[in-house]
Amino acid sequence: MTPFAGDLFDGLTSRAHPVVARLEAGRLRVDGEEIALDVPLDQIELAPPVGAARGLIRLPGGQELHSGDAAALAELAHALPGHSPERWAYRLEGRLLYAIAALIVSIIVVFAGLRWGVPAAAQVAAHTLPPVLETRIGSESLALMEKFSLEPSKLPAARQQALTRQLAEHCRRQACPPYRLLFRNSPMFGPNAMALPGGTVIVTDALVKLSRHDEEVLAVMAHELGHVRHRHSLRLALQSIGAGAILVAITGDIGSITDIAAGLPSLLLQSGYSRDMEREADAYALGWLQTACIPPSRFADILGRLDRTPSDTGLLDSHPGSRERAQPFRVAPDC
Repeated sequence: MTPFAGDLFDGLTSRAHPVVARLEAGRLRVDGEEIALDVPLDQIELAPPVGAARGLIRLPGGQELHSGDAAALAELAHALPGHSPERWAYRLEGRLLYAIAALIVSIIVVFAGLRWGVPAAAQVAAHTLPPVLETRIGSESLALMEKFSLEPSKLPAARQQALTRQLAEHCRRQACPPYRLLFRNSPMFGPNAMALPGGTVIVTDALVKLSRHDEEVLAVMAHELGHVRHRHSLRLALQSIGAGAILVAITGDIGSITDIAAGLPSLLLQSGYSRDMEREADAYALGWLQTACIPPSRFADILGRLDRTPSDTGLLDSHPGSRERAQPFRVAPDC
């Protein structure tokens, strides 16, 4: 092996000692001013150079040999016994096709984790986390919305009470998840309804005015109860945290996950449910309406009107097409 230069640190002081090292008969010899080391290869640990950084050879007694001679360190890596991950990484880095293949595999793994792994984990976690956590997230979301996008309802109190009473009566006749119904005015959201973590269901004044029958409003409420039943809002929040955790693992930026956790209420308002979540909520609403003896077509009717009404976020965002969603409600038999 061709001798290579480096700096030896004795582990006692910060002084760098210029030395020359070489392989001889399965041992590493290191020579310099008043320095003569003869170390068996099985007592050596090699951290190959990465980028512009120098390679590091760990020697017994806390000593270290630093060198920027990549060719010599590669030869030393081949001579070392064992199969350390660092050696394999160094070899792979030197082969472009292997590096490209590793990059493609990494992208596939990250994509699969975001697309399937994180949602699956969020679904399991959503049904195991304590309800107090979900309630807290919902309360913070509601407080944020009331600060920036929601106003007190302008509907007559009698109208609000009538709709609240109708929903409560139907829920006494069939199983409904725990909920709290609120009416709010919102020029930003327009005709809309949404379910927050913890069971709060918000219905906007514009949605009530858009309806032509109370049963249409009840049908929308049933859809939102489906989100509450399946804890979709909490799952969406957990998916955001999971995606942030993957981002931290890739970038090493721990601040990213902190920012996501602090901005969970905002994420809940800006992110639409997945198509699978919407189908789950629709299926719940369809069964609910049939049990309540409300024509399922009521949901299809108001959905068609919502499809023609501009809205920043709500029942149609990130959802399957309204015609696709309305079809099961139009063909389903009444009770």
